[in-house]
Amino acid sequence: MTETLQGRRWPDWFTNGYAQEAFERHLIPLAGRDGLRFLQIGAYAGDASVWLTEHILTGTDCLLVDVDTWEGSAEIDHMGIDFGEVFDFYLRRVGGNVSWLRTTSDTFFRQRWQTPRYDFIYVDGSHETAQVLRDAVHAESVLKPGGLIAFDDYLWGANYRNVPRPAIDAFVRCYEDTLEVLEVGLQVWCRKKEKA
Repeated sequence: MTETLQGRRWPDWFTNGYAQEAFERHLIPLAGRDGLRFLQIGAYAGDASVWLTEHILTGTDCLLVDVDTWEGSAEIDHMGIDFGEVFDFYLRRVGGNVSWLRTTSDTFFRQRWQTPRYDFIYVDGSHETAQVLRDAVHAESVLKPGGLIAFDDYLWGANYRNVPRPAIDAFVRCYEDTLEVLEVGLQVWCRKKEKA
């Protein structure tokens, strides 16, 4: 693990990888609009949260909702990370237009089931196939027509069985009539089609 910003002892998978580049490609056109609502399933150390609030959610009445357990998982990349420290670090970084919920995505969607309301949803929580599929289906139901949904780690864990890719593939196939696929690579980005 690398020692970085403010004594941090865990990786920055957002700015040190491909994720920020994908966010720039797809989200910059939304920058500065008023009333945007974004949802992240999986917030980790807040790297994407900070970038979103500094570069995209700069209009009035914008809100980012972050959902994470901040408990980590059994993934090998999480071994040795103190997620209590990660959560404290996250809290020091996020501002007033971020609402965070320390819970599972299943609990979040069960308690907050509503009509479509989000302009962008980022699915980067659990990497287990069944959970990714549940997150995708629930996220699509609260995504506004014309809204964007992105999945991280599409190519992650190629040598493992329980990974995001089969879930993302199944989701895209099941919703192919209502989704426009914008990018397939390390991440998958889609736009929910406007109603006819």
